[in-house]
Amino acid sequence: MTESRIGVVVYDRESRPDAVLRKVIQCLKSLDLRVGGLLQEGRPGEAGRCGTLFLEDIGTGRRIQAFEMRGSGTRGCRLDSSSLAEAGGWLRAAIEGKPDILFVNRFGRQEAAGRGLREEIAAAIAAGLPVVIAVSQELVPEWRAFAGPDFVPLTSDPKWIEAWCLACTKPALPASGDVSS
Repeated sequence: MTESRIGVVVYDRESRPDAVLRKVIQCLKSLDLRVGGLLQEGRPGEAGRCGTLFLEDIGTGRRIQAFEMRGSGTRGCRLDSSSLAEAGGWLRAAIEGKPDILFVNRFGRQEAAGRGLREEIAAAIAAGLPVVIAVSQELVPEWRAFAGPDFVPLTSDPKWIEAWCLACTKPALPASGDVSS
């Protein structure tokens, strides 16, 4: 087993980890591992208009638009709090299902400010589940303040993330004196 059960994929604006995480999840599912949590998929907007951002429940495939639809002529994007609350319910249900690996789409600005999915992330960590979470490089100090130093930085290489996940799912070997016959 690895030293920590929290794997953090640190990314910057040019290297969003969503496609990599989707690939890792597909691989882990093909190995019959129970994978839960949330994935994120976004498309940038054009000419100052808000893009799209969907959150997807890994276990069920349900998706929800995460940005408010504010109409034409508005500038910037704003998270829809009711969509985030619904996705939070999906994440809580995944945690209660005790998957082999839990993925959390982001520790973002909302979570850094004490809102968003912060409570659900804390619950996953407290439950002792192996958690893979994406954190923007600019929010790593806030992540450390929230979670402490006990996490493994993961590269965006899918093979590296898969290997870490598989190491977390291996059962611990019994101590030499604990084997009964």
